[in-house]
Amino acid sequence: MRITRKYPLLAACVLLAASSFSLPAAAAANVKIPAKVCDVTAYGADGERQQIQLNTEPFQKAIDDCAAAGGGTVRVPAGNYLVAPLQLRSNVRLQLEKNATIVASTVESSYRATPETKSGEAENGWLPFISVANAENVAITGEGTIDGQGAVWWERYRANVRETPARRASTDRPRLIYVKNSRNVLIEGVSLVNSPSFHVVLRYSEDVDVTRTRIATPWHAPNTDAIDPIDSRRVRITWNDIDNNDDHVAIKAEKADPKYPDGVTSDIYIAHNTLRQGRGISIGSESSGGVNNVLVEHNSFIGSMYGLRIKSPRGKGGRVSNVIYRDTKMVDVGVPLVFSGYYKGAPNDQAELDRALAEGGFVVGDQLYPADTDPAQPFDAVKTPHFSHIAVSNLVSTGKSRAAGYIVGVPEAAITDFRFENVKIEADKGLLIRNASVQGRKFEVRARQGEAFILQKDAKLQR
Repeated sequence: MRITRKYPLLAACVLLAASSFSLPAAAAANVKIPAKVCDVTAYGADGERQQIQLNTEPFQKAIDDCAAAGGGTVRVPAGNYLVAPLQLRSNVRLQLEKNATIVASTVESSYRATPETKSGEAENGWLPFISVANAENVAITGEGTIDGQGAVWWERYRANVRETPARRASTDRPRLIYVKNSRNVLIEGVSLVNSPSFHVVLRYSEDVDVTRTRIATPWHAPNTDAIDPIDSRRVRITWNDIDNNDDHVAIKAEKADPKYPDGVTSDIYIAHNTLRQGRGISIGSESSGGVNNVLVEHNSFIGSMYGLRIKSPRGKGGRVSNVIYRDTKMVDVGVPLVFSGYYKGAPNDQAELDRALAEGGFVVGDQLYPADTDPAQPFDAVKTPHFSHIAVSNLVSTGKSRAAGYIVGVPEAAITDFRFENVKIEADKGLLIRNASVQGRKFEVRARQGEAFILQKDAKLQR
């Protein structure tokens, strides 16, 4: 390990990296919906009475009629509508007027696919509440709310974990909105609350905008990611207010595809979001297919568990490159920076955990990091986490942080070309670096305890 004070000008490098991005200045989606309007109340939906009966049939009939006519807007007036899973179609907008709430049924059987709904099924075997499958030119907009009634599902999860602790990481529950094999999709303005698990999942999709939404669950709601782009391209996530109990954004690349040699997930733009409780803007845990060209800027974190994260483990890792974070503000973020090739849950068995800690390991959140004596393993391009060409600039983090962060590569693939400029972080503990090469200009860490920079095996820091 070494620390030096010689470092070339970083700004030109950051600008050069930014110039390689092909992200559009305007919205990624360009949705154009025909003028036809299908009002769900004209099909028999009732949002006025105490909700005992389901409104699924009139909602789905309105969607299907609009689609059959070549497209149009399915209007949901003010009211509360109890509904089972729905499937949106091409050229259809689901428009929730102000004070309109679609409440998701919690009847488990309705979330199991039939031959007619199989195409909308999520990867975990459940139907999502709203699916967009094999479609294009689709929108979910308005000032209303989609409520997943997640509390029933969260308690089901807890009961399963109490019975089988190994299921702690399971997300064996429906998603709220699931976009699959689709393009030109817009989600704008709506409130998405209390999802059983992840709120918005984008899989194998392109040209998607999620903007000006409110996404919220209470702190005790397990695995309620807000927005997860998976094996997708040209995605914009902007101007959202997110307050959830897991990743604010989780960018994933699950499977390599020769059609996308630079990364199956690419051209992701995340900007102007307010991020409250939750676990950060993340890449991973799956990155085997490669993640390339991610620009994250003008975001504010308030009381989050984590801030900026890349977190892919051995076996699910891959190449993550050309990632820029800039103009970020953080207040009372537990750990502002986590960039790690280790992502393994701490063992439930206390004796096993004690052994790992005695060997020099440590725990961050609920993740176990091994000691820096951890041996190198054979390198595999689609299994080994390897991160490079990452830049962080104009970041200020103040308030109550437990540690400035962790930059920890695996010994067989050190993190390379990781650059900081004009970064200020205050925290109880400093920034730990291992198996990583870090360069910084105007890079300041104020640790209330111990060293500002904690250098472990094969750590290189130039300032």
